[in-house]
Amino acid sequence: MPRLNRLSSLLLCCLLGMGLLLGEYGLLLEHDREERQQQLQHWGALGTGIVVLQMQNALEHSRVLAQQLASDPGRGLTELARRVVRDDSVFAGIGTVELVEQNRRSAFENRIATSIRILQNHHLQASPIQLQYYPVASYLPDDANALPQGLDLSRSGNAKWVLDLARRSDLPMLLSGQPLDSGSSRLDVVTRLGNDHTLLLLHLRQDKLIQPISNELISGNPLHHVRLLVWGKSQPDRPLLDSSPGRPLPTDSPIFSRHSTLGGAELQLGAYALRPVRAQLGPVAWSILAASALMLAALLLMQHRQLRARLREEAQAEQLRQQLLENDRTLREQISDREQSEQALAQSEARQRAILQASSDAIILIDRSGHIIQANPAAAKLVEQSAQSLENLPVGVLFPELYNASPEHAFEHTAQRHEGRPFEAHLSRSDAQHLPVELSLSRVVMPDDWFYVTVCRDISRRKEQEEALIKLKNSLAEQVEVQSRQLAALLDASPLAMAYIVDRHLRQVNHAFLELFQQQGMDVIGHPTMHYFENPEQWERTGKALYSLLNDGKVVQTEVKLRTGKGQLFWCRLHGRAVNPSVPKLGTIWVYQDISAQRAVEETLRHAKILAEETSRAKTEFLANMSHELRTPLHAILGFTEMGQLRAQGMGETKLEQYFARINTSGSRLLTLLNDLLDMAKMEVGRMEYAIGRGNLTQCLREAGDEMTPLGARNQIQLQLVCEPDLLIADIDPFRMGQVIRNLLSNAIKFSPPGSEIRIQAHQVEREGQDWIMVSVEDSGPGLPDKELETIFDKFIQSSTTKTGAGGTGLGLAICREILHAHHGWITAGNLPGGGAIFTFAIPRHFQLMKEEDSDAT
Repeated sequence: MPRLNRLSSLLLCCLLGMGLLLGEYGLLLEHDREERQQQLQHWGALGTGIVVLQMQNALEHSRVLAQQLASDPGRGLTELARRVVRDDSVFAGIGTVELVEQNRRSAFENRIATSIRILQNHHLQASPIQLQYYPVASYLPDDANALPQGLDLSRSGNAKWVLDLARRSDLPMLLSGQPLDSGSSRLDVVTRLGNDHTLLLLHLRQDKLIQPISNELISGNPLHHVRLLVWGKSQPDRPLLDSSPGRPLPTDSPIFSRHSTLGGAELQLGAYALRPVRAQLGPVAWSILAASALMLAALLLMQHRQLRARLREEAQAEQLRQQLLENDRTLREQISDREQSEQALAQSEARQRAILQASSDAIILIDRSGHIIQANPAAAKLVEQSAQSLENLPVGVLFPELYNASPEHAFEHTAQRHEGRPFEAHLSRSDAQHLPVELSLSRVVMPDDWFYVTVCRDISRRKEQEEALIKLKNSLAEQVEVQSRQLAALLDASPLAMAYIVDRHLRQVNHAFLELFQQQGMDVIGHPTMHYFENPEQWERTGKALYSLLNDGKVVQTEVKLRTGKGQLFWCRLHGRAVNPSVPKLGTIWVYQDISAQRAVEETLRHAKILAEETSRAKTEFLANMSHELRTPLHAILGFTEMGQLRAQGMGETKLEQYFARINTSGSRLLTLLNDLLDMAKMEVGRMEYAIGRGNLTQCLREAGDEMTPLGARNQIQLQLVCEPDLLIADIDPFRMGQVIRNLLSNAIKFSPPGSEIRIQAHQVEREGQDWIMVSVEDSGPGLPDKELETIFDKFIQSSTTKTGAGGTGLGLAICREILHAHHGWITAGNLPGGGAIFTFAIPRHFQLMKEEDSDAT
């Protein structure tokens, strides 16, 4: 107990010393971490101040440039761009933006020789009609960051509000956004240029905004220590400025942040550590820790020496006591072992006698002279005598095989011949019968003598079973011989070439096989099948592909090129089946059929199909090229007719205006025809592009209906639209889907009588666990013949009841079907009971899901 207390006190002192050292180490680390954090905050404040100063200078500079350009219009934008846009300047580009009213749009487009456009789905498209536009009138230099001429900047975010504010005030404004959808935020400065219709636009170089103005202002660059990020209130999810672009945005809190309002925009500036703050101890701190550790080690060493001296004395006393206890324990164990040995010997003898009496096998103990010492009850029952009567009898009386007639040879010589392995013998019973038995003879060696143990088993029943098995084997051999002869006769009688193959060697063939492979006699038996294949690689490849299926119990079929005995190649169809799939060694049965003539016909048809496809492809490409070539001059014709119509209208020439209107109508009809031909050509060669995304199908239906309403009003036809529910959302290409609806409505208006009504119905249904949108267009026209309900969707095909006098090329419905197939949908035509036709199409609401199911099915 005192020793335990001393060890506990030593261990406690060590733990206390370590605790003191760790506490001192933690305090030093915390002090160093606080100093580093304060230094990073200093760099963050300095860096954000530089960004604010740079942006203020850029705003003031842009205001001065606008005043200079307004006061000296003759200087021009090119000279100003040459002076302002430099590699060391904060400005990367310069341009002008004009306010264009709707009534001045045509004049502006004529002046810049292009239309006012917007960016949608990564493509520039004509801007829809609105009251005001803010298009780019000019921009320099024309590099990768240049804004295209005519691009309307008021369509992104809050850009229109910023542009209006800059136009009405003299203060420059910050314009942020992504007008080209390039994936990175663009930052520009806009300021009024002379009047309230023209704005000066300066593109800011973002990498210059976060750099120090000059190395003389600060002792070091903050970007070496912190990462600067600037967000705008209008775009809180994407930074306007980033000193480390390309790296993931930080998720932790900034070490320094500030708010600032610049150019009418509320900005949030933040500074983040470039790397985690890791505290490190300096030389002074390590010296303090080392001194404390040495003092504690000296105290522990003194206490340890005292403890070792006391422990040495206690160990000597304990060693003497343990030696006395060990001697006493050894003596007691010797006495206990002697008693256990005597008891175990008595138990072993009793156990052996019990086993001998209870054993179901006949056991006989024989001494070294060959006389029976003891027999168990099972042996006495087998001999049909009592166990006492068998004692002291020679063993040769019971088993003649163990009888030794020569007195000079001891029983040991006879026992050695049979010792260690079972052998068959005969037991002479009391009724003079000889019973077949199996004997096992083993020698048991005792300390002063030895004897033999004989185990005897009755095998009379086994002998009877062996005789029955021999008879059965002979019977099965006869049946196999008969079946082999029947199989040989069946093979010879078959008109098809057949072969029995084992381990890919021919074991039996018929006459049809010899005729097919041009062989003589039966010399092929026992030869491998490799010689009949085109090459060894084909032989190996065919075997690996077919024999795994044969071992599964399947009937295989394949077509390969084989070689006759005279070296001629021919196409052959193989049919094979395993005799017993569970036993592959039994072999397989094969049937051979010459299909050379059939393969020749198939090859001819394949070449004809390829030639037809190439001809169709050449026709389609020619049609697409011609459509492009025809559309170019046609656009010029339509443009000049519109200009002529406007001038005739201004001059009051009514007759001339009608002529230009007719030319414009005919040209528009011809342009529609060329567009249909071009779309069909693109669909046939697989070049049609679709911009499928989440869209409003109800809006597409309403826009198409509004567009076709004037055409129906000319014939006194009304359009009625019913949507259930009112908002139908699906994955669609709005432009192509509008093309489908306009084609169907155009046909319905064309063939409906005056004063009738066209009904457009759309609703959502569920089919096979998927959501679909069904749209139908019903008219009051002559209807369609039943035999033409499917053919009218073919190219250049019109219905026999409508093709006379109605015009058209028969491409509209074909294009509709191709567009709907691209949406994973379908379209059908039918007749209404009261007269008129109905066209119904359906598309899935989730295009991506349908696409994945199609890929899984393939």
